[in-house]
Amino acid sequence: MSLVVHRARLVTCDPDLGQGPLGVIEPGALVAERTKIVWVGPESELARLGPDAIEVDAGGRAVLPGLVDCHTHLLFAGDRSDEFAARMRGQPYRTGGIRTTVAATRAASDEQLKSLARSRLQRFLAHGVTTVEVKSGYGLDLEQELRLLRLMAELSDAVTVVPTLLGAHVLPDEYHDCPDAYVELVAEHMVPAARGLAEFCDAWCEHGAFTPVQCRRVLRAGLGCGLLPKLHAEQLSRGGGARLAAEVGAVSADHLEHVTPEDAHALAAAGTVAVLMPGASMLTGAPFAPARMLIEHGVRVALSTDCNPGTSFSENLPLQVALGCALLRLTPEEAIAAVTREAAAALRRGQRCGRLRPGLDCDAVVLETKNEVDLAYHYGVNLVATVIKGGEVR
Repeated sequence: MSLVVHRARLVTCDPDLGQGPLGVIEPGALVAERTKIVWVGPESELARLGPDAIEVDAGGRAVLPGLVDCHTHLLFAGDRSDEFAARMRGQPYRTGGIRTTVAATRAASDEQLKSLARSRLQRFLAHGVTTVEVKSGYGLDLEQELRLLRLMAELSDAVTVVPTLLGAHVLPDEYHDCPDAYVELVAEHMVPAARGLAEFCDAWCEHGAFTPVQCRRVLRAGLGCGLLPKLHAEQLSRGGGARLAAEVGAVSADHLEHVTPEDAHALAAAGTVAVLMPGASMLTGAPFAPARMLIEHGVRVALSTDCNPGTSFSENLPLQVALGCALLRLTPEEAIAAVTREAAAALRRGQRCGRLRPGLDCDAVVLETKNEVDLAYHYGVNLVATVIKGGEVR
């Protein structure tokens, strides 16, 4: 079955295909066969299609690639609203709150966890997000971490789920006095068992979580099992995570609120994407990541919700576009690229999604507005009119 989107302000997010840094074609059109885009170009060059083609008339509105959220923790049970309220009353964020979520997640059934996750994924989809990375990390033992990864495989339907092992999230209570023993469990048992279930291996390099030496062991174990490295780095303090991410060739280094120019130089040389989460900084009162400095040093920048129950409980990725502009000083074009092509790069999916280009998946979003800049300008509301996933109108 063919699908055609026409009479569009086609924001391809590929500068080789159109005008400006977002590759805009106006008026533009795209054609898909089954799940893949087969043609994009000016409306005037659109070939006549057969009578069975499905047509989406954009009516001059902006059409973007399906958005990509490249850092979430959405597979969890429980609630930490009391912790949030306490933080708003002046108490600092504490990493130990993660253990509250671990206890609730361990106690939840498979069906309860899947139901909660699917509801969150539907909210992502409603905001135009068609690809979501999902981390484990709320199991923190071999059986529970593998359970979370197996459940992720059952979630990919309307939204593509990209699974990441985050066994090295924080120390579980039962290993409080022997952190190296837990690191050994992750590196020697959890990581090999995650082969075929996860695509990436992540760790949190932070005081109160894991040291660079411990994270290096976990990430190198992941590489040995075919899991590409990611890293939570320089979030609450500068602890050497960015340099470690560059050293191991991490696909992304995430958070980076305390990153330095020297760190940025190393990340750029390694080709590591910086994933920034202004919503998390806003809700914890933490510094905002120095996005302009990173870009000026040649680092590719993506944006994410960091959807999680402790510091950023939101499925609204377009809101991060607005926050990226207002709080990180990104241009609208940089912020939109940060939730499309750059976010896809942070998941090694640049040849599958994040752009409207022939050969890529037909994941697209038709906005209610004729200007993609409205994602930042008309902020905090849902401007999505239509979502197309895998060539199907959802």
